[in-house]
Amino acid sequence: MFGRLRQGFAGAAMGRCRLGLVLFLLYTIPSTDCQNFYTDMKYALQMLCRLLDLLIARGLLLGLVVWLFSAPSFAAGPAKPGANAASPLDALQLSVKNWVAQSRKVSPEQVSLAPLDARVKVRTCDKALAMDLPFSSAETVRVRCSQPVWQQYVRVSVAGKAPETLAQTKAVMPVEPAKRWVLVASMPLQRGMTLNETHVQRAQVDASIMPVNVLEQSSEVLHAEVVRDVRPGEPLRSHDIRPTVLVKRGQMVLLSVGQTQGFQISARVEAMQDGRFGEQIKLKNRDSGRELSGRVQGPNQVMGL
Repeated sequence: MFGRLRQGFAGAAMGRCRLGLVLFLLYTIPSTDCQNFYTDMKYALQMLCRLLDLLIARGLLLGLVVWLFSAPSFAAGPAKPGANAASPLDALQLSVKNWVAQSRKVSPEQVSLAPLDARVKVRTCDKALAMDLPFSSAETVRVRCSQPVWQQYVRVSVAGKAPETLAQTKAVMPVEPAKRWVLVASMPLQRGMTLNETHVQRAQVDASIMPVNVLEQSSEVLHAEVVRDVRPGEPLRSHDIRPTVLVKRGQMVLLSVGQTQGFQISARVEAMQDGRFGEQIKLKNRDSGRELSGRVQGPNQVMGL
């Protein structure tokens, strides 16, 4: 192809050369010497045309080489403004790395980002990107743009550091343990001792180490006796005490009747059995021999039923 092109250019150049020389000779050379001059100039014209042919061929070859080496630059075209600017994806990843590095007190080189879904196309944000941790784990960063509005979640990891949770990143205030008012022994209590209000006191203790069935009011130990030894300051539980014996068999006790109806009748009767506070026992009227029932209300005191 290049040979044909060269021949075409060479032929055209020779034709122009010959035509120009002929016209020059016709108008400048006398007719008597025209034949001889034409014969002499024929060879000179051939040499000149061959020289032109060689020059044209070399010029075409040089032009082809120059065109081949400069073709990539022409194809690339002039650089557009901002062609080297970072893509939206690169800008997002750089912002996330810098934000995580600053918040975790590490270098950006320690921060690695998980690849985004190939189907997700990151758009350019006209405003500064905002980042936060929406979940309890610090491994997921939410990136938000206000103009245009969009958001993207990015998984991150920091080399050399264990995964953190959102609770760990915040300052944890010490929580004071919950307190509870309970009844504790104010002195050493021995088994079988009958209790009253002077033997106990109320105190605040840690609710997390509180045993079950703890007593809270001093009235709960009235007419009760201890069933085991209790150290001072130790909380009292319901199974540490039991009602004490207030009425013994054969004793004369005071029986009260009708107190709930607005009147009261009292009589001395004999207890037929032992009775603790709140227990129901049998009684006997010695004068009439009649048997009765009553509930123990205090030392040698019974409420008729």
